[in-house]
Amino acid sequence: MEPLISVIVPIYNVKAYLDRCVESLLGQSYKELEIFLVDDGSTDGCGKICDRYAAQDPRITVIHKKNGGLSDARNAALDVAQGEYYAFVDGDDWVSPYYVENLHRALRKADADMAVSCFEEVFEGRGIQSQPAAELENFQSLTPEACLRRMLYQDGVETSTPTKLYKKELFEGLRYPVGKLYEDIPVAYEVLKRAARVAWIGNVDYYYFQRAASIQNAAFDPKKLDGVEHCRAMMENVRRDHPQLEQAAECRYLSTVCNILFQIRDKAHESERRLLWKEVVRCRSAVVRDPNARKKARLAALLSYGGYPLLRFVYDRTQWRGKTR
Repeated sequence: MEPLISVIVPIYNVKAYLDRCVESLLGQSYKELEIFLVDDGSTDGCGKICDRYAAQDPRITVIHKKNGGLSDARNAALDVAQGEYYAFVDGDDWVSPYYVENLHRALRKADADMAVSCFEEVFEGRGIQSQPAAELENFQSLTPEACLRRMLYQDGVETSTPTKLYKKELFEGLRYPVGKLYEDIPVAYEVLKRAARVAWIGNVDYYYFQRAASIQNAAFDPKKLDGVEHCRAMMENVRRDHPQLEQAAECRYLSTVCNILFQIRDKAHESERRLLWKEVVRCRSAVVRDPNARKKARLAALLSYGGYPLLRFVYDRTQWRGKTR
């Protein structure tokens, strides 16, 4: 028999997208699943939809809880999951029929502790561009350090929790930080630190839905500075554990700072804007000098020498978030 895999789905007020998500999980080619639908205090009827699916398929377990955020929802399922491996899907996203199977086959092939696949951003009102494949594509077996390097340079590996399959041992004593945004960052570093081997595949099996109301696209909130704090802590950990990757960590830090900086579009958060700009100025020279940095990161670092207005101008005209200009 194939091992049991726990799929954890945090859900909060995503009624319009929930059927698509759950149906994609019920249609997985890998069948030995326990699916946790964690209703995190939804007020739009998501809880009833979850209960309906649980009545239809015994693999589904519903957890109804008071709203505590994404981390708290994931943690609630991690506390009761029985699978040998964990996979994660967000409630407004969906996956290809081969999402779990491809990750599991890659993990087994590499004798790894975790596996990583790819995703496609799907903007509201637009269809998917990729085609799912039942065979592994561009399979690679990586050391944790090699995987970390790719994650820091954003080279086919992201800090996000979905698109990965984890041995349960990686989460022993480890939980997501409750009350924080960008909660994936510290957990991503810790699980890599614990892994002995990582499998990577080029299969695009996860569809990351970009809603106008998502955390990434919502109006700026000072809580988003959590992402900067997490990335700064990760950079410090890299300096201690992998000093040879310090430049890569600086590159990842600059990308996070710029991402959050350019979400500020009002004068009410001028102090946060100044704080983030100071961080851009502080670390831009390291990114400019790094020949392995992403072209996008090096260009941003170079343009920053022309001042904030120039970098803002270029960003606004090159960054596309699925909106018609």
